[in-house]
Amino acid sequence: MESLNSYLTLTHLRTSLKAAVWTAAVLTLGLAGCGGDGSSTPTSPAATTAVQINMGDAPADWLLSFSMNVSSMSLKASGGQLVSVANSATPMEMIHRLGTMEPVALIAAPRGTYTEAQLTIASCTFSYIDPETKTLQQRTINGPIHASVPLGSNVNVGTTPLALNFDLDLQHSLSGDTGTAFQFTPQFHIATGALSGSNGNGVNARYGGMYQLMGVVSGASSNSFSMVGAQTANMFTFSVNAATQFRGRVTQMSQLGSGMGVLVTALLQSDGTYLAKQVRAMMGGAGAMGGGIITAVDAVPATQLTIVMQNGAGASINTDYLSKTLLVKLLETTTYEVDTDRVSLTGLDFDTTFNASNIHVGQSILPLSDTAITAIASCDPACGELTASTVRLREQGARGTATVDINPGVVTSFTLTLPAGCAFTTLTGATTITVYQQPGTNVEDNTTITAGTTLRVHGLLFYSGGQWRLVASTISSAT
Repeated sequence: MESLNSYLTLTHLRTSLKAAVWTAAVLTLGLAGCGGDGSSTPTSPAATTAVQINMGDAPADWLLSFSMNVSSMSLKASGGQLVSVANSATPMEMIHRLGTMEPVALIAAPRGTYTEAQLTIASCTFSYIDPETKTLQQRTINGPIHASVPLGSNVNVGTTPLALNFDLDLQHSLSGDTGTAFQFTPQFHIATGALSGSNGNGVNARYGGMYQLMGVVSGASSNSFSMVGAQTANMFTFSVNAATQFRGRVTQMSQLGSGMGVLVTALLQSDGTYLAKQVRAMMGGAGAMGGGIITAVDAVPATQLTIVMQNGAGASINTDYLSKTLLVKLLETTTYEVDTDRVSLTGLDFDTTFNASNIHVGQSILPLSDTAITAIASCDPACGELTASTVRLREQGARGTATVDINPGVVTSFTLTLPAGCAFTTLTGATTITVYQQPGTNVEDNTTITAGTTLRVHGLLFYSGGQWRLVASTISSAT
């Protein structure tokens, strides 16, 4: 597979080609609506509206990672026309999307009604912990896998930009077990969302936003920049204004440069463009970052970790790394930080220290390096090695049930009982997590979730006082 440098070059070429094909398609659509009288009178091109295409996951709980290599994706209009979403290899890891949505493309869709999506998946790679041997297992399903996904009651694209959400039901899509061949038959739940600014949902991707989307800057000017996402089908362009926050290695727009690895939080606006709310520069062009779940810690304090890769960006990141393992070397100079952008740690009754002595199997981290990842040719037990200058504790998802109602706007805690055989239990032995609901925790749709409902929670996970504790940014029903 190509390195991210090659991927950036190919993305530029694909973007140019996509623009040419799109122009031709729009002209064809416009001519098709002229009638059959042979008139040469010029016609207006078909009107289009921005549609953000998102991917999320309703998980198979026993998996640590599941990566799809999507070779093509398109939307089919009621008249039979196909609108491209992705037309070249696009990696999509799904487990880190548990309980969330992430944008994979922004398209200009001709206005009208759409009835289905069509996908071709070249291959899938996934990882899990064998419940008997407690060893990490990796499997690949070769394609091509073709899927036609009905869009429910159909999707109408009008004059206002919208988000189209594909929630992969992984539990019912992947069949087989360790003694048989696995099969993947993708099943999705489909929903649409109005723009964030009109419903108070902030940067929630379900409503046309994005939160900390990972990628590499491909160009910047005084008031805008472009980014190639780590797991997206096209390049995104963002405008900035006086309210845009710059964090990490930059404090202002003039410091943002090509090749930097960034996490971008943004809103889709009514004119179909993105406004960046926050840009967090994580590394320079020579570095790399690779996020995932910790599966091994060597000592206390830790000097080496193993993670299953769920995301990554940088010139040395190979897309083959997704769903495989990465060795993370920790130095005495390595710094540790916690992502508190959406999670408040104030007022808690336990220790939230995160450092080399308080880092644990089961947590989701983003290790950063100022140098490239070193490839390990054998890919066993790892596909690469990274020497971390910084390790950042990131939000992660969990699924389970609670015996109490979940009410919006309250400060409380409750016990989340995990499903039997889930990967977290296999890794850690824990069958429950204490979930902390803070003043800023978003209970989705701002309505009470009744006791016994299967929940998806997202937030920061700590091990303190002999218990697993998750401080939630969001809580939603998994049904």
